[in-house]
Amino acid sequence: MPDKPPQFSRKTVLAAVDTLPFNQGQFSRFLQDLGPEYFNWVRHEDVSVGKRHSDLIEMYDEDPMRKLGDGEYLSEFIVETAVSHVPEPPQQYPWTDPVEDKPIFKKFRATLERDGFTIVDRTLRRVLPVELGIAAAEDEVSRILSQPPFEVARGHLTQALDAHGRGDWAAANSQIRVFYEALLDDLAKAIDPAMAAQSGEGRRQRLATEGILRIDLNEWGGEGKNFINGLMKRLHPEGAHPGLSDEKDSTFRLHIVLLTARLLLERWESGRP
Repeated sequence: MPDKPPQFSRKTVLAAVDTLPFNQGQFSRFLQDLGPEYFNWVRHEDVSVGKRHSDLIEMYDEDPMRKLGDGEYLSEFIVETAVSHVPEPPQQYPWTDPVEDKPIFKKFRATLERDGFTIVDRTLRRVLPVELGIAAAEDEVSRILSQPPFEVARGHLTQALDAHGRGDWAAANSQIRVFYEALLDDLAKAIDPAMAAQSGEGRRQRLATEGILRIDLNEWGGEGKNFINGLMKRLHPEGAHPGLSDEKDSTFRLHIVLLTARLLLERWESGRP
């Protein structure tokens, strides 16, 4: 059987590395636990811990599927180690001012939520089935969006992920919808640059003609009664303004848009429905 893919996106792994609370000696011991090759790869204590973190990230980026001696993914060991050092969010009481969580913990929790996990008593708990492949979807979308036709969509997705990571749900919701719209526009213009002069409706119709949107699956057509338009309405139930929402609603919006984006981008990249 093929190996299961890593459970965590690149942004989660980077946030995990930033969360590691180790001093120089503790970080050296952490590297020794990974294995001798990891300890030799990362610079030793003659540089800052931050630079050693960068070495570890570089090693991960060279091969996101890298495994330890026991078969565990390097990314999963890093994330699980970081999780074991994350305290519970500060208690909130109605008779006191709100107590803000540390930004570094807040960002790490948000990236884990996007991957379908939460932290309970310094351990990971899955909140979404692994079959959804949220982490893989985020990484695959980011990979394809790195190509020139998708500069606008890529910028909006980056802003959406950043806003979600800092817990600014209204800003995240706004950028999620703008990313979704920009993605559809960029896909049409990637097929035919002349689509830049067309209306949004005309661009969607061109995507349907090319098979990027499937009429037979009710993704397009039906006088607006289709999946593409329905998702647009779900992303903005308040109309032209992003409105307020909580973490779960914002995360749901991000998840469904990432999964939809991966489907459409993979169809475009393969050149067929």
